[in-house]
Amino acid sequence: MKLSIIIPVYNERATIVALIDRLNQSGCDKYQWIFVDDGSTDGTTELLRQHIPAGQTLIVQPKNQGKSFAVRTGLANATGDWVIVQDADLEYDPAEIPKLLQKAEASSVQPVAVYGRRPSCWERPSRWIFASGVLGIDVAMLFVYRAWVRDHATCYKLVPRRVLDAFQLESTGFEGCVEITAKLMHSKIPILQVPIRYEPRGIAEGKKLSICYGWSAMRAVIRFRKARGSQ
Repeated sequence: MKLSIIIPVYNERATIVALIDRLNQSGCDKYQWIFVDDGSTDGTTELLRQHIPAGQTLIVQPKNQGKSFAVRTGLANATGDWVIVQDADLEYDPAEIPKLLQKAEASSVQPVAVYGRRPSCWERPSRWIFASGVLGIDVAMLFVYRAWVRDHATCYKLVPRRVLDAFQLESTGFEGCVEITAKLMHSKIPILQVPIRYEPRGIAEGKKLSICYGWSAMRAVIRFRKARGSQ
């Protein structure tokens, strides 16, 4: 299997069936899908059981333990050479995934990671706090790690599975974005970026990442400053 797509899910009844349709239509049906239901209570689990194609994987966790915990669960079941995470909402279009994989495989330097860089959406005042917070963490990582990546918090991080396995990830919440990026930087693994389409949703529409992410992310920047990367 060339690629494993890990899909953490928590209370996404309104979008999960449409996401499965998009995965099928995007050409990703030839890859491994690993849905990790992280303790959903709104009927999402039942929809997943009804609509996941035969041969794909569903893991149901009895209680909510955090996005990065779900990603780690999926990683333990991944078989692909590459791994990427797909959020269960419709902010990210799976049709972008083949573009990231093509970029990674075309690189003359291996191992390599490829991030999907979202537009900052500065034209939307409702996005200013979030976009500023992400940029602030990007700048903090530049000072701490002496390496630059714009939009460390993107969901689309395409990384070789063997590299992620070697990282022995520890995070449970959204701070996993910092951990993965920090360990790639420690390992001197290049992070390439490609622009992707992105349709942000607000808190009222079900977005789970809040302003509190800034505090947890900054703590993670400090926490992982001495972390060891891939050997």
